[in-house]
Amino acid sequence: YYLTMLFLKQTARVERSTQYEHVVDINTGNESSNLIYSYDEKSGKVEAMILELFDCSTKNMTYVTIPASTQITISGSKYKELLEIQGKLPQVVKLSDISKYFSGDETYEYGIMILQEELKADIGYFTAMKTTDFNQCFEREKGKKLIYHPTKKMLDEASQCKDEDDMNDFIEGKWDTLISNITLSQKQHYAKDLLKVNRDLIRTHRVYGTEESGVFKLNKEKNQNFIDKIWEKRAYKVPQGKKNESSTNSVTESTVFIYNGSKITGLAAKYQQKLEADGYTVKGVGNATGEVRTSTVIYTKQKKDGSVFQRYFKNAKIEVTSDMSSGADVEIVLGTDDNIL
Repeated sequence: YYLTMLFLKQTARVERSTQYEHVVDINTGNESSNLIYSYDEKSGKVEAMILELFDCSTKNMTYVTIPASTQITISGSKYKELLEIQGKLPQVVKLSDISKYFSGDETYEYGIMILQEELKADIGYFTAMKTTDFNQCFEREKGKKLIYHPTKKMLDEASQCKDEDDMNDFIEGKWDTLISNITLSQKQHYAKDLLKVNRDLIRTHRVYGTEESGVFKLNKEKNQNFIDKIWEKRAYKVPQGKKNESSTNSVTESTVFIYNGSKITGLAAKYQQKLEADGYTVKGVGNATGEVRTSTVIYTKQKKDGSVFQRYFKNAKIEVTSDMSSGADVEIVLGTDDNIL
């Protein structure tokens, strides 16, 4: 008995999350909200952030990119509280620089504390990964808009798990290279449900906000509504970007790319905000080549996908084509007639 206990004592896993006092409440419930950080191992700088939302009931997996350049003005009451911990903390903080003001694993919990107040969403726990490891798991989607999605390599590895034991081993195999404020057993609690995630139905988005001069600012109201709707959704039935044929009244899930053919500065970005506010996925914006366009043209592979966007414009024409260079389902080329600035 003595030798057995001695062996277990020497070989038992030491969980990082049990070695310090947590500054946020940890929640590993049925709705898993995991803030994933990518950090530079030498400088500690946060280089990317993704909010992983997994619903054990529906098996919906959604990844929401939060730009590391996000800048937050901490509220007066929260700032006063944090000043008692870190007297040099500025009230306006860029999330990429969070390691300048805090140290240890608690750094990422303070990041949650600051972000949660601005994002107006509950974040249950965090996972921090070295940039090299993060890049094995996530990559940027093509297009101007910053969105990360799981790599084929990671999805292939996960799909090889045939049962709960395999998934537990898969999670454990990556655990020692991660930093988290939950334990391995808490993460493995999700193994049975993670097995049932359909890789083709995974959703990827970016939080609502505006970017200017290298600084991203969140839109509180839109993000709160957006994340609330993610939790309220039924099980995903079709891949992202495809129309849900079972609901004729739902917002189309066709992706959109907006080209500015009017030469009016900022017009494409304005329509991007307008469409995203109504629930559409805009993959990006750009400038159209050639002469200034007067009328707006909606290019689409199927006329019914393009017709839902006509209501946003005065007299937009629809042209059916299979040549969509942006990779979106619908391309909109704006004309001067639809100047809303």
